[in-house]
Amino acid sequence: MNAIWLGALAAAAWGAADFFGGASGERTPVFVVVAVSELLGLGLLIPVLLARGAPPPAATSLLLAAVAGAAVTLELSLIYLALSRGEGFITAPVSALGAAAATAAGLIAGDPLGMLVAAGLVCALVGGGVSAWTSDGAGRPGGPLRSAALCAGAAAGVATMLITLHAASEADPYWATAVEHASTGLCAFLIVLTIGRGRHRGPRRRRLPEPAAIPVLSLVAFAGAGGDLAYATASRGGALTVLSAVSSLYPVATIALGVAIRRLRPTPIQVAGIALALIGAAVLGFATG
Repeated sequence: MNAIWLGALAAAAWGAADFFGGASGERTPVFVVVAVSELLGLGLLIPVLLARGAPPPAATSLLLAAVAGAAVTLELSLIYLALSRGEGFITAPVSALGAAAATAAGLIAGDPLGMLVAAGLVCALVGGGVSAWTSDGAGRPGGPLRSAALCAGAAAGVATMLITLHAASEADPYWATAVEHASTGLCAFLIVLTIGRGRHRGPRRRRLPEPAAIPVLSLVAFAGAGGDLAYATASRGGALTVLSAVSSLYPVATIALGVAIRRLRPTPIQVAGIALALIGAAVLGFATG
């Protein structure tokens, strides 16, 4: 039961991080948002590592955590890009599809497939597809295809992160979370250096966040690090199928903040798709719990 509650805590923290990270992406290049917030999160984790004094785990665990970080770079960059363009509900299909893939990996590893698990997977996949195809970008040129591509790419990142971070955290969740953040921040930073000015065609100084954006980025860092650590800690005693399903409910927080703060309004079809996707994730959690 503790693992389920930690998974729910991770979902709430990730949802808040996605909302504020997406808002930051409107004025700051997306990869800069990811790099700065992840490195700030690493700065929060380093004192915890020093206070614990535990040696790093085996190289295999650290490598898995680094892979999880690279996957997070892909996931967050695509999600923040979509959110910054007004596609406020894309996190629902992304989480549902990512959870479905991670759950499938758990089943391949030996978890039994029951009727409820099968129903949850179908709901997540169908709801995710409907939500992606009818997202806010569908009315723009190439909107449906672009939204579907963003959703598929981010979902692949989510699934990879859930699987690899779960495996890496079995040895030491604190080291796994820290290495994941270091990997994500480094990957995003290298991309910033590679793409130069990126999609923000302006002076070089605009590649850096404005001073006014630092408090929001710090909030993203705190929520992201807290969510990752909660998921990593739960991974020591919780099955991948359970945690991937429960933690995938993070769009509830993102959508709630979007409706409350930004006055976003989904269409009826979006509501149906999002509801079906979240029902699928909830069914997976119930069936595997």
